[in-house]
Amino acid sequence: MTTVRCDRKEELHTRRRLWFRWGGPIIGGLLTLALGLGAWAQQVPVKPAPEHGGHGTPEEWKFTWPAGDPARGREVFVKLECFSCHEVKGEQFPTPDAGLEPGKVGPELSFMAPLHPAEYFAEAIINPSAVIEEGKGYRAPDGKSKMPSYNDLVTAQEVIDLVAYLKGLKGTDTRRGQDGSGGHMMAPGHRMPGN
Repeated sequence: MTTVRCDRKEELHTRRRLWFRWGGPIIGGLLTLALGLGAWAQQVPVKPAPEHGGHGTPEEWKFTWPAGDPARGREVFVKLECFSCHEVKGEQFPTPDAGLEPGKVGPELSFMAPLHPAEYFAEAIINPSAVIEEGKGYRAPDGKSKMPSYNDLVTAQEVIDLVAYLKGLKGTDTRRGQDGSGGHMMAPGHRMPGN
């Protein structure tokens, strides 16, 4: 009985030695070959990351405006009383009154949603002097926009929601300026989407 056990033990040791002598290197070689072939087959150029110390902006990066809540954006429109200067056809806001001050009433907003990307509306809210339509009286004597800055009165989320409200407007006004802007002139360097 002990002989059978020793023979079996010897047989197991022989198999293990053969495995380690031939099986390990064969499997290792096959893995190396597979990895090499996989890398060769892909041959996808890898863009080097910007230097760590430079913190460079990725080449294809573009700011993506977050989605907001149009209903909460309408509430922000009311809170800031934007309707006192901007008409929105189809809404029940009071009609803006320019009185004797040219340029007090800004452009009607309901037809502008398809004319501008969300980032354009955001810039108009955050930095009203970035683009000022000439010839309408929107420029103040100091050269800035007559539209006030609301940056101290709104949160980033409120601006996101307000932009969502403006982008969701579906006006019936089909007027278009020569530049396709609906009568809203573009400043040099600013272009309509698709133009």
